Amino acid sequence: MIETIDFIPPEDIFLVDPTRRKDIPYFDIAVSAGFANPADNYIRERLNLQDLCVPHIDCTYFVRAKGESMLGDYIFPGSILVVDSTRPIETGMVIVIWVNEGWCVKRYIDKNPMIMLESSNEKYAPIYLHPDRDKISVLGEVTYIVSKPPRYGRPR
Repeated sequence: MIETIDFIPPEDIFLVDPTRRKDIPYFDIAVSAGFANPADNYIRERLNLQDLCVPHIDCTYFVRAKGESMLGDYIFPGSILVVDSTRPIETGMVIVIWVNEGWCVKRYIDKNPMIMLESSNEKYAPIYLHPDRDKISVLGEVTYIVSKPPRYGRPR
């Protein structure tokens, strides 16, 4: 069981820049994970990722993840997290939070009067916090995760 926190460096937290948007083609089809359907090959419109992932432009951050404590939630080292700071925090949400000495990403569980921050990798121990004794500040809820697909690794 790993008892340390994978802190996110402050230089890996970015406020969304609304001036830098670029529309990209949007294929309005469901992509088959099985056999391809050539009749569904058309572009419906153009779309930009901010319109898709950023509902509150002035209150949304991009955060680069670090460490392997959230692998079970498909958050990998280097994943970009879209963090919405307008949502009230509730049990079960994956959040970016300042804990005593740095930022981290964890699942929030209310254990009144304590808070438990849970990793989705069973190798990491949960973190128990006392809101009146620990320094805590919530950046927001992780609403989207942008990651590169895993590298091909099928054994031959």
